[in-house]
Amino acid sequence: MRTLITALAFVLSAGAAQAGYSVLHAFTGGSDGAYPSAGLIMDSGGNLYGTTAGGGGGSCNLGCGTVFKLAPDGTETVLHAFTGGDGALPLGDLIQDSAGDLYGTTKMGDSGDCELSKIHGCGTVFELAPDGTETVLHAFTGGNDGAFPVAGVTEDKAGNLYGTTFAGGANCQSYACGTVFEIAADGTETVLHSFGGGTDGGYVYSRLRLDETGNLYGTTYQGGGTACYGYGCGIVFELAPDGTENVLHAFTGGDGAYPEAGVIKDEAGNLYGTTKEGGSGLGYGTVFKLTPEGKETVLHSFTGGSDGTSPLDRLIRDKAGNLYGTTIYGGSNGCNPVGYRHGCGTVFMIAPDGTETVLYAFANSSKNGGHPYGRLHMDDAGNLYGTTKGGGSTGCGCGVVFKFSR
Repeated sequence: MRTLITALAFVLSAGAAQAGYSVLHAFTGGSDGAYPSAGLIMDSGGNLYGTTAGGGGGSCNLGCGTVFKLAPDGTETVLHAFTGGDGALPLGDLIQDSAGDLYGTTKMGDSGDCELSKIHGCGTVFELAPDGTETVLHAFTGGNDGAFPVAGVTEDKAGNLYGTTFAGGANCQSYACGTVFEIAADGTETVLHSFGGGTDGGYVYSRLRLDETGNLYGTTYQGGGTACYGYGCGIVFELAPDGTENVLHAFTGGDGAYPEAGVIKDEAGNLYGTTKEGGSGLGYGTVFKLTPEGKETVLHSFTGGSDGTSPLDRLIRDKAGNLYGTTIYGGSNGCNPVGYRHGCGTVFMIAPDGTETVLYAFANSSKNGGHPYGRLHMDDAGNLYGTTKGGGSTGCGCGVVFKFSR
């Protein structure tokens, strides 16, 4: 792919429109949804699909969330509005199969018994047919099967789904160590691994990466050692098909801390990811590389200024080896200048040599959105698509879907 030209990397003042950036849809907080926290996927026709954590109606205070489709002309269609009983608060990315069915998770919801939540259930894995018919494939109970799936699922060639839960599991002495699970094509759930919260990791936000031999890769938010207030700064793990866990790296703080995002893998077997905190200086997060031998290299430590603060979701990588991601804070637009985490977020690129370029700095205005939590999507032409949790429509600030043209 072509290298991004320098002319697209400059940042203008707060509220100004930047070359190459456009808002495709601004959520209103009503039936169309609110507060998208996940990334987007695109089908062969150029339609975008995503979720919103709120809006849409249902029994939740701010709405239980939606699954939406955005046509190339910007027309939004709500494919499903969650009610609470069938799921609530979808935070993870969707996947789509060859038949057009969508699969995802909701952090809460379902009307069944849940040991850890008496309000909206412990979450679901769902399937959504092209006609909008929803099927709950599994409703978590909060026990050994897990609770509160935050990330989306990954599918293998046989149609089995793999995912993680933030809480629950059989090996944890508190409530929130989490699991890795499999949902078979017939809906049967199998827990492949229950985290213990110690050296093996605990508190799982990340989506899994599946390789060609059936190994799963992910991160845990805590665990891995005694650093970071005694809870551990998080790990990168590999899970073999038989459920055996291998801790590939345990963060210590200076090299990163608290990874929420999953990892991606290149042709040589190197893994790339982000940590929400840690790194050099005051610890505003990192972008890291991990070799197959387990050697970690910090490609970039965020400073908390114009270069960004706190990357939360997975990276994407182009054919030239450039990495792209978002930070939820930071940037040079003078947004949210008070407090520890100032700035309204960035879109960034990391070159193979570690050089960072800020492609866009959000201003949280009605014109451009703010605080991107989800993963970017890149089309064949190199255009980037994403969502922001804030900004957009005047009066609501319920988030946007954006495009960054190259």
